[in-house]
Amino acid sequence: MTSTTEARDLARQRSEAYRDRKRRGVVLAWIEVEARELAALERLALLEAGERDPYRIACAVAQFLKAAPAVAGMGDALWPAQAGDE
Repeated sequence: MTSTTEARDLARQRSEAYRDRKRRGVVLAWIEVEARELAALERLALLEAGERDPYRIACAVAQFLKAAPAVAGMGDALWPAQAGDE
């Protein structure tokens, strides 16, 4: 393959990935994860101790975020809002 063909293929793949994310309502976000957050992911067993591969960190963060609505719902069930609290 020539570099022009490779560039065209890469552009096509990126475009397809963008359309797929848009269709599913997914937002691609760049984030910074500091040592404290990495340690928290390790304590939650979402990331192996010492793992610093960006792809694996992204997977751990995504897994944490996928669990967030369920965890928030548990809090609502355990501590329901009282009439005067709102």
